Amino acid sequence: MVVTCEISFENNIDGTFYAGQLVNGCATLKCDRSKEVQALLADYSFSNIIHIFSLCCPCFSAVLLKVVGYSITKWSEKSLGSTKLYAGREDYLASNSYLLGSEQNNNRHTIQAGVHNYNFACQLPYQCPSSFEGRYGCIRYIVKVLLIRPWKFDQAYTKAFTVLKMLDLNFDTPQLRLAAHSEGYRTFCCGPCKTDPLKLELNLPQAGYVPGQKIPVTVVVVNNTSVAVSELRLSLVMLVRYYSVSPEHSRVERIIISRAKGDSVLKQCTRSLTIEVAVPSTPPTCVELSNIIQIAYQLEVEALVKSLREQQLMVMPVTVGTMPLEVSGIVVQQPPRRSEHYEGPQSRRDPPDELPMVTALGSVSHDLTPSPTVAALPKYEESRHTQRGNINEEELHAFGINEFAPLYPVYSIPSPMPVISANTRNAGFVNQSFLK
Repeated sequence: MVVTCEISFENNIDGTFYAGQLVNGCATLKCDRSKEVQALLADYSFSNIIHIFSLCCPCFSAVLLKVVGYSITKWSEKSLGSTKLYAGREDYLASNSYLLGSEQNNNRHTIQAGVHNYNFACQLPYQCPSSFEGRYGCIRYIVKVLLIRPWKFDQAYTKAFTVLKMLDLNFDTPQLRLAAHSEGYRTFCCGPCKTDPLKLELNLPQAGYVPGQKIPVTVVVVNNTSVAVSELRLSLVMLVRYYSVSPEHSRVERIIISRAKGDSVLKQCTRSLTIEVAVPSTPPTCVELSNIIQIAYQLEVEALVKSLREQQLMVMPVTVGTMPLEVSGIVVQQPPRRSEHYEGPQSRRDPPDELPMVTALGSVSHDLTPSPTVAALPKYEESRHTQRGNINEEELHAFGINEFAPLYPVYSIPSPMPVISANTRNAGFVNQSFLK
């Protein structure tokens, strides 16, 4: 006797949802055949009867559908010859719905031969953090169907889905629309060997971007030293901070997700370069919704000084969103209203009092098909710089695919124009005042 289960989402092939949306789908149980065994029971002991039930008839005390969302962190650190373990957990969604049987009734139920479809729907909290798989932790959302058998291990069928925080750059903060500027100076060596300053200016047309765009970084190098700048190195860096709850601790993972290079700058010269840094598929910035995993981004520019083996480093924070700044032709479904039952955790010490529940439905209408008038919509792609997670690591007897990688929106839209300032209009010139 074989029972299998397939979990699918209605009108959502990618299994990608925004926080606050309704997740609905279907759990399909397939049973190849059923067999009546009541006439055989009188000739066997109780243990043999249970064995016959397990082999000849798909009997279960209940079939439970769960939708869960949580984040976990775990890592170890060595100190003074000992290893200390750190871990944390935070729940965002915990929902149960019985497709067959109930919590109070332990009577066995037989699944007849054939195909059985069970529709379900679950309202996501509005303040769900985005799905993420990292080296020291993860944020996961999973649908589970448990075939409960008190006399034997439960059968579990799982399917993960991606949840995205709706981060519309047009409404997050007005500062994201403004051009960003930063500058810094550095001298090399000391005493009588001290050089004149090397100045770096960074200019961005805006502070917010979405995957698929390129960040046009305008770098002005004012090299007043007597040594050439051999190369400019640009990096878009993802910073992930993991927190543990017991004991309280944190650590940061630094991931370079995109690189670019710029040309050299001669000594006693000024040069302006515009270099594009691509934004690949990656989770959106999130530093508020999860108390144990926070994600931020920064742009780093290094000016490598020839012969001295030193560099000047400039850092500028940027925000990665899920909806771009004022790009015509882009239509993305807006997030639904905030859930009435979930306001999000206030701190690691204050877990939510109430979590939304899942509902088994006969029929649900949930169409995410884009309108024919939409000029461009994002594609959902796996991030190449994050991990693939094992979604069944908490289940001893799970069936189905273990590996899961969240999908993030990637746009095919124009990138913003670079900043043109008084300094950046010059392709390059010699600093006459520093010539001997």
